[in-house]
Amino acid sequence: MWHEARRSERKVHDMMDAARKRAQRRAVYLAKRRGDPQQSIQVIGSRCRVYRDDGLYQATQDQQGLIPWNGKQDVLIDRFDGRALLDFIREPGSRSFRTQQKSEEEEELEEFVNFERYRDLIKLRRRGCR
Repeated sequence: MWHEARRSERKVHDMMDAARKRAQRRAVYLAKRRGDPQQSIQVIGSRCRVYRDDGLYQATQDQQGLIPWNGKQDVLIDRFDGRALLDFIREPGSRSFRTQQKSEEEEELEEFVNFERYRDLIKLRRRGCR
């Protein structure tokens, strides 16, 4: 009876070790795949025009379904175009990042908010819980 309990306990420990190793391999794999999320965005499309209706064809040729984009009257896009959801498109050469100067009150408030945000984690770590 004791041998059976020991055998089942060993089996459970082996399963736990296998799960832990699998989780570690998964974490390594995901860390390799993860990167800058903006670099992984891909937009793929192809141009295809099929007109089954003469009225629709004429409306498309007359550009009746186009709207000005981003307040520019010379740039017209389809009203269902995904670019209509963008607020702005950054110019390719404009990579200047300016750090805004914060007042002393804002810095203190940000420090307090960060402390409150991570307080539970600090408490748990001090207790030895993970």
